[in-house]
Amino acid sequence: MNGSRSVSMVGLLLIFYLFSFEASAESSLPTLQIDRLSPLAVSVASQGESYSLSLPNDFMNKVEGVYDDVYIEDLDGGGVGELVFRLGGGSSNACSKVLYYKAADRTLAELDFGDESLCNFKVRRNYIVSSYREGAVWKENVYRIQGGEVRNYFFVSCVGCGEVKRRMYHSDRSFTRLLVSDDVDFERRVPLVAKVSSLRANVFTSPEISKRTNKYLIQGDEITLLDFFKDDEGWIEFRFSGGVTTEGWLRCSDLEYCYRSTATAEEPSNV
Repeated sequence: MNGSRSVSMVGLLLIFYLFSFEASAESSLPTLQIDRLSPLAVSVASQGESYSLSLPNDFMNKVEGVYDDVYIEDLDGGGVGELVFRLGGGSSNACSKVLYYKAADRTLAELDFGDESLCNFKVRRNYIVSSYREGAVWKENVYRIQGGEVRNYFFVSCVGCGEVKRRMYHSDRSFTRLLVSDDVDFERRVPLVAKVSSLRANVFTSPEISKRTNKYLIQGDEITLLDFFKDDEGWIEFRFSGGVTTEGWLRCSDLEYCYRSTATAEEPSNV
């Protein structure tokens, strides 16, 4: 009996220690706070002390008189929080610019999203999903932030079309193209595949009858879909992984089922 009580006591002490360690680690994180909105003043609290932070002049010159809201949100899941400036404009693309805290020198710096903009964004399991409307088509970028660096994981276009065009970016900034299913959750979108139904399906270098090659696929070959092109014929760009990898275009009539886009101008998915 005494042995059981001793084991139970050790277990409780271990749980208490782990909880205290976790709470201590969280409390040691710096915390951004907005002290005043006009003129804007920001500070950081760290280990019981508070420090005023200077707002970068070049950044403020870009957003001054343009942003209509500023708030703190944890975009990278690090627990510190980032300073988000929501830009005005009233269009369907509500875009933002962001400052993050650099603990090493207690400064604020802008997060660089490259050539893209951060619009209509949502944070989902430490991913940042940015969506924007271009013409009649909704497009998305899926990012992660690590150590102040923004990494673009996916770029997708034609959200809501039935089939989504995706670029999967690699660490060397190269990317792989493919079509994926059109799910509201970007993590549930899966690559689209199809099987060849014709006994012999000619491969084309582009979606034109005159661009036929000597290559062909046979009935039952399964392909990964990369893109589509709609005309009277209907075409699918594909990748076939057999003994060697083959890429090109096939006519829809050579496939068991041909995915076709039905582009609309609907509201973006809540990913």
